[in-house]
Amino acid sequence: MKKKLTLWILLLPIVAFTQTTYNKDGSLTIGLPKPKEQKQDTVQKEKYVYPSDEEEAQEETPRQMRERKKAETLNNPNQEDYNFKRDGLIKGMFHAGLNACQIDGDNESGYKYLGANVGAGVMFRFHKNISVSAGIDYSMKGAKARFVPSATPASLQLYQAQLDYLAVPVALNIHDKKLIMFTIGLCPSVLVRYKERDYAGNDVTNSPPYQPNRFDLSGFAGFYFVIKQQFLLGGKFSYSFSRMRASYPNAKLNGQYNNVLTFQFMYILNSVKKKK
Repeated sequence: MKKKLTLWILLLPIVAFTQTTYNKDGSLTIGLPKPKEQKQDTVQKEKYVYPSDEEEAQEETPRQMRERKKAETLNNPNQEDYNFKRDGLIKGMFHAGLNACQIDGDNESGYKYLGANVGAGVMFRFHKNISVSAGIDYSMKGAKARFVPSATPASLQLYQAQLDYLAVPVALNIHDKKLIMFTIGLCPSVLVRYKERDYAGNDVTNSPPYQPNRFDLSGFAGFYFVIKQQFLLGGKFSYSFSRMRASYPNAKLNGQYNNVLTFQFMYILNSVKKKK
């Protein structure tokens, strides 16, 4: 009896921690209890998804979209092709400037004679980097003696030649990234006004052999900076291919030629833009 009691006392803790399971066939299974499985959290935390560029664009107001597209067009050089087509193929041109002139082959040197240069024309831009232009200019050319201070009026250097031309410049223009424009071309001209005086101040306008040729052909090359696509500031150099008149005796050249530096401000009138 004592042995059975002692055995039960020893087995009591084991029985207390065991788990009895009834099977489908009526048998019993005794074993240690299985640890409880932790339930997985099936609810996942929502991750923040950053909106795409298209979603951000949809949230923009029409005004913001126009400003963004305008900024992209100005900053992206690939959009230049679209811009020149949008602005139109044919554009008006107006310019005004100052000529600094001399006549090669006379007894003077230096760009001392100053005259006006004004005109208008058209530009045909058929490529994003190339255009052609033609216009009508009124250009004042000539030469002037250097200033020599003297006490006697007879020795004053009063020589001056004034030649005003009506010119038709035809040019090929090269555009680079809407920042600069290089131009080169020919300019046939017709003399419309002429006046000249000698070193003593006498009028020699009608005295041979000082009569200049009525027709002049010159070539020119220019370089301009573009400001806000419509305003250009720069200058050009022009030189006569045909001689303006015969040279003076003992001259180094076989004739006299117009040599001109022109400083110009140009305005390009774009065509009216149609709203889509």
